[in-house]
Amino acid sequence: MNFKQQYKRFKAWQLNAFDWSFDGPEHHRCVNCENDFVGNYCPYCSQKADLNKISWKSVLQSTAEVLGMNSRSMLYSLWQLMWRPGYMISDYINGKRQVSFPPVKMLIVMGVISIIIDNLFGTHEAKVFSGGSPLVDQFFTWFHSNKGWGWLTMICFYIVPTWCVFRYSPRNTRHTLPQGFFITVFVAIQVLIVDDLADLFGDYFYILLPLCYFYDYRQLFGYGFWGNFWRVAVTLGSGFLLAALAMTIAELLTVTPKSYANEFRAVADLILCSVVPILVSMYISKIEFKRREKKTQNQENSVNDQTENQTENQTENQIE
Repeated sequence: MNFKQQYKRFKAWQLNAFDWSFDGPEHHRCVNCENDFVGNYCPYCSQKADLNKISWKSVLQSTAEVLGMNSRSMLYSLWQLMWRPGYMISDYINGKRQVSFPPVKMLIVMGVISIIIDNLFGTHEAKVFSGGSPLVDQFFTWFHSNKGWGWLTMICFYIVPTWCVFRYSPRNTRHTLPQGFFITVFVAIQVLIVDDLADLFGDYFYILLPLCYFYDYRQLFGYGFWGNFWRVAVTLGSGFLLAALAMTIAELLTVTPKSYANEFRAVADLILCSVVPILVSMYISKIEFKRREKKTQNQENSVNDQTENQTENQTENQIE
């Protein structure tokens, strides 16, 4: 098998990682409870219909289940999140949840692991930020000391921009905000992994963060290279500005600023710079969406017309 064939096989696995094969209308008798049924599993006790004899493969599978390495394990889900992240997220938000480790639980476990790695291998110099506002300085000081939870806090500001910018995407069109929450949870797990790699091997691993967003969103939403590129850039930029907006508003509410006029001007500028690109992106995406719908409808009408013409020609030939 050459490289091209291997790549095609890999792409096919990315699109459909699980082969769901179902039995025909054959009747089975459950070996466990002696119930007669049709299908792959007994509806009474859930035992498989095609239960094979115990072999060394059975020993390995049982051992893997004890170690938490079965098909729904955290390690297997992390493997999926590495090689087919967008498709895996798409499977989960569209209902294929039985084969995935619970994402929120996985995020919590990865957060704990990230804290341990950060305490063992991270840099812990007493770093105090100064020069900006007191609230911003406190946030960045806390962020430097708690990078795992700091990244999670920052990523939450990307939920709304993702929902708006990719609302009219070719794949997962009009995804909801609750679905966007789980999209963010999966991406947050990747960010924690990148943060752990940066603690272990160097800060240059942080370059993987925008690449994760680009790779995930291209698989998840189905845009081409450049269409996905500028939308990811808008999403990341708007999310960062929304985070800055939240800190500015929090400062207005909790800290007495030196100049209220400057703070209100900063709030207005941040709203303008974050909201306008999102609205423009939504407008462009909606126009493209209508074009795709019109093109699809024209193709369907063309196929229907061809079918009708063929039917009419066959009818005329039969009459003749």
